[in-house]
Amino acid sequence: MLSTGVTRAQRTAWLPSWVKALPPGLIVLALVLELSTPTRYSFASFLTAAVVLAALLTRPLATLVIGVLSIALVLGLHVALEEVYPDNVTGPIVTLVLVTGFSTLLAMILERTTLQLVQVNAVAEATQRALLRPLPDRVGPVRLAGLYRAADEAAMIGGDLYSVRSTPYGVRAVIGDVRGKGIGATEGVATITSAFREAAAQCATLSEVAARVEAAMAMDREDMEAGVSQAAPALGMPKSWSQELFATAVLLEFPLGGGLVRVLNRGHPPMYRIFGPQGVCALEPEPALPLGFGDLTPVTASGDSTGEKSYELAEGEALVAYSDGVSEARNRDGAFYPLGQRLAARYGDGAGSGRRTGREGERAGGAEPGDVVSFINTDVTRWAGTINDDLVIVVLQHDTAAHAPAAR
Repeated sequence: MLSTGVTRAQRTAWLPSWVKALPPGLIVLALVLELSTPTRYSFASFLTAAVVLAALLTRPLATLVIGVLSIALVLGLHVALEEVYPDNVTGPIVTLVLVTGFSTLLAMILERTTLQLVQVNAVAEATQRALLRPLPDRVGPVRLAGLYRAADEAAMIGGDLYSVRSTPYGVRAVIGDVRGKGIGATEGVATITSAFREAAAQCATLSEVAARVEAAMAMDREDMEAGVSQAAPALGMPKSWSQELFATAVLLEFPLGGGLVRVLNRGHPPMYRIFGPQGVCALEPEPALPLGFGDLTPVTASGDSTGEKSYELAEGEALVAYSDGVSEARNRDGAFYPLGQRLAARYGDGAGSGRRTGREGERAGGAEPGDVVSFINTDVTRWAGTINDDLVIVVLQHDTAAHAPAAR
């Protein structure tokens, strides 16, 4: 259980210090004005304001203390300076007593509500860490960096996903986008990430990994159909709603031998390849349906229905995977964010030639994966102003040279 002191500090942490000093400051100001102005002027309203502000800025006990001090001030002035303040003070006293009582109650409600919000936020953080674990700087021969931003910043989790695993077949990764956004899509995220983590270590090919993920999604769909069929009449929902569980995704595999990456794209936006001989270019995927529609994918004569493609990677080349929260971000004129053009303008000049060397800590291409992620995040935010969709960016850089000594 979090302490109430912590909740109060979090509730008022964004306020400047002078605002927090207003309640006692108003009491002092009221005393000075009462003593220095003619008797026809009254400043009891300052005391009332001090009590109300204390309810918003401090704990219930402090609010009660401010209220008692205000009442004592009015009584003290009336008793000590009766010839100056001969009027009946029953009205101001009754008003301050009522305001103190209600303000103390308000402070208690605010403190309890803040405590509940802090606990919910802690649960959201734990859920995010469980579903989308922070990416390490390196997994085997792959250096990587990533960023996740939920459309609902208060919830911290949404419908985009990523996962990177070291497996007996090499380093495997998935970056995807579940239908919907915000908290409503987290169930699909949990299913896909958990199924991928298990299948990536057991399945020999990316197509088998995708099949295992789709099998898990099918079981979720059956559970949803059962639940929707019972709740649909009462909620006014169509029974076909559960059939809309799907996700676009791109699966990658960096084999143990190095120098290669296998890509299986299931309806996801194409990745970008940077720092290579051709500068910045998109890796156009084979046409494929999203995960969840595998039963509708035609099977070729060889029995392959995946569209898996392989690309050779030179040392230091990187792949940029992202969700449509990046590519579909719009500016004020309604234009989509041109990710390829922005990457080419930043990293395309001289890629693969003059920028093959750099300072220590930089790999070929002259930039860290974290630098690429930071650039895209800053640039797309500047372009759109406000991001209204879940957003994920993952940069994976082929770097076997630094990994080789550790491997030996």
